Formats: sequence, structure tokens, C-alpha cells
Amino acid sequence: MIDKSILLDDKTFTVGIFDDSDKLLNAVGTLKKKGVKIFDCYTPFPVHHLDKALGYDRTNISIGAFLCGLLGSLTGFTLAYSMNVVDWPMIIGGKPQDISVFTSFIPVIFELTILFTAFGMVILFFARTRMIHGIKEDLLSRRQTDDHMVLAIDNGETQDLSASEIQSLLTSEGAIEVDASRTSFNTSLTDEEELAKQLMTT
Repeated sequence: MIDKSILLDDKTFTVGIFDDSDKLLNAVGTLKKKGVKIFDCYTPFPVHHLDKALGYDRTNISIGAFLCGLLGSLTGFTLAYSMNVVDWPMIIGGKPQDISVFTSFIPVIFELTILFTAFGMVILFFARTRMIHGIKEDLLSRRQTDDHMVLAIDNGETQDLSASEIQSLLTSEGAIEVDASRTSFNTSLTDEEELAKQLMTT
């Protein structure tokens, strides 16, 4: 389920660092038109239309939500039916105790549908994005979670433009910093001296 293509491990990137979301969006559009394959963009806040500019398809999490909701509905019906009809039928006021009392199960079915959908979407999201407890963060810039935005291009990918042309294009599009050989690092599982050196260069 985890998309390993989004991992930064063992990869070297050409990165352009921006301090303006509009410039980042324009840079993505320009690079795409030139045939440059962009690995990903990292921003400290959502940038509207960036996903479309990068060519991402609509998420399939809605399908997962529907399946989780369906499972919740079936669970709610099974639970209510087994308790009220099979396991411990209670005859009150001569009311029937069979499938005809289905309408009284609706509140339970509804609640479990919402519960399963909500928890299912959260679990699917964290599993898909690999944002599980204990995972180390992968950073290309120490300020990408603060006030800078990073456009990353995998140096291992074959591009229509040369490395120097890509760097010049990033600079002309408003990147405040361009680095042709940036590797990912993390701040939680790195030796303090090594981390200090990495932060000085990023």
C-alpha cells in the first residue's frame, strides 16, 4: 500500500527553493512545458492548484471511504440484528422480532457507517503517505516546514534539458536558492555534529 516511489532515500536532487507560492506554481508550469520531470514539491502550507500543475490524478481515498462506510453499515446491521433478533429477542407491546424491525436498526447502522468511514480514511491516509509513528522525517531544506517551498528534481531521471539549463530556469523563475546535488536528511535520527553541518548547508 505504501508508495515507495515517493521516498527520498538514496536519491540526489536538484532543488529550487522559493519563498513565494505563485513563483513556485509558475516554475512548475514552466518546467513541465520544457519537458522536465519534477519529483515533487514540498510546502509548509497547501498551495492551491499545485497538485494539478504537477499532474497528479484525483485521489482514490473516496473509494476507500465508500468501502469503509459499507463495511460499517454491514457491521451495524449484523450487530443490531444478532442482538435484537437472534441472541436476545425482546417482545415489547407485541412488536415482531424479525427482519421487519429493520427500521429500528437505522441509528446504529448510521453511526457505525460514519465511525468506520472516519477511522478508515485516517488509517488509509497515514498508511499511504507513510506518516506512521516513529518514522523519520525526510527534509531537503530545514525551512521547508517553516516559510520556504522546495521544488525537487531527481537527478537520476532522464530530462529533456541539461542540468545547467534546469538550474538557470529555476533561477529565472524566482528561486532564491538552487542546489544541483541535495540529499535528504532528518533532524531526529542524526548525530548532532553531522546535523549541524547539514543545517549550515541547507
